[in-house]
Amino acid sequence: MELKQALEGEDVADIRAKTEALQDASHKLAEAVYSSAQQQAQTASASEGNGAAAPEDEVVEEGDYEVIDEEQEAPKA
Repeated sequence: MELKQALEGEDVADIRAKTEALQDASHKLAEAVYSSAQQQAQTASASEGNGAAAPEDEVVEEGDYEVIDEEQEAPKA
């Protein structure tokens, strides 16, 4: 809000100061979000020992399939 007001004025130094303050606040917010995401990832990886299937335990089966063009199958009247 302060930056928006500063942009309406003509004081370049004030605009730069408010812009830097906004950037600093944005960086702090990004750091907090990143830290929170790391903590959640660590918690999730620590709880994988609860019997959940790990990627190496997964069974992947390949299947055969046939692509059918519906337009070719429809009888033309």
